[in-house]
Amino acid sequence: MTNVDEDRDRKDVLSDEEFNVLLAQARGNEDKVLANRNPAILCVLRLTGKRREEVAALKFSDVWLEKNDIPGINDRGQISTQFLNINFMLLKKSHHKKLPDGTVLPASPPPERVRPIPLEDPLTKPIVDYMNFLKNRFDETPKFFWVNVRPCFGHNIYQLDKGITGRTIYNVVRDTADGARIVVWPHLFRETAGAEEVKQDPSLYGVFKVANRIDVTERTAWNYMRRHAMNVIRRDYEKSGRVE
Repeated sequence: MTNVDEDRDRKDVLSDEEFNVLLAQARGNEDKVLANRNPAILCVLRLTGKRREEVAALKFSDVWLEKNDIPGINDRGQISTQFLNINFMLLKKSHHKKLPDGTVLPASPPPERVRPIPLEDPLTKPIVDYMNFLKNRFDETPKFFWVNVRPCFGHNIYQLDKGITGRTIYNVVRDTADGARIVVWPHLFRETAGAEEVKQDPSLYGVFKVANRIDVTERTAWNYMRRHAMNVIRRDYEKSGRVE
C-alpha cells in the first residue's frame, strides 16, 4: 500500500509505463461510471499537474472542445488546431489579507486559468470519452464534471448536482495505485509535470513554463530546475564510475 511519508524520498516522477498501468487498472472498474470517470481524473492530473482540489472543483462547463485558427504544438512536436480546454480555479491563490491595523479582509474570488491541450495528445482521449459518456448516460447535464458516486446497500448512487472533493481524488489515486501495485500519490503528478517541462527546456524560459503549467511561484520553479540539474550531474557521475 502506498505510504507517502516513506515513499516521497525514493520517487520524484511517474514514468509513462507506470501511468499506463494505472490507466488499465482504472478502466477495469466494474461500475461503468467509475470506469470512465477515474481514468479521466488520472489523465487530467497527468496532463496539467494541477492540485487535487483544483481538479475536484471542475464544473461541467469548465471543460470544452474548441477549434483554434492559430495552430499549437503539443509535447511531441505535432501541430494541432483542435484543443481540449480545461478552466481551473487557482484555489491556493485566494487568501485572506491582513492590514497593518489588524483588519482582516475576506479572500477574493480565486483567479481562473484555461489550460488548452492539443487533441493529438493521446491522454486527452479518456477525458473526451468521459464527456461523451456523461452526455449519453444521463438525461440531464451534470453540474460538476466529476460525478459524485456514493455506495448505498450494495449499489452506487450517482449525484449529478454534487461534486467530489480533493479527498476523493486522493482516494482514486491511492486505490488505483494499490490495485496496480505501484507507488503513486496525487502530488507526484505535479512533480512529474514540473520535471517534464524542465527536461524539455532546461533554460531560463523553462522556469517560467514550469510556473505557468502547475501554477507555482518562481522560487519553486527554480527548485525544479535545480533538482533536474542535480539528477543530470548524478547520472554523469554514475556513468563515469565515480559513484557506486
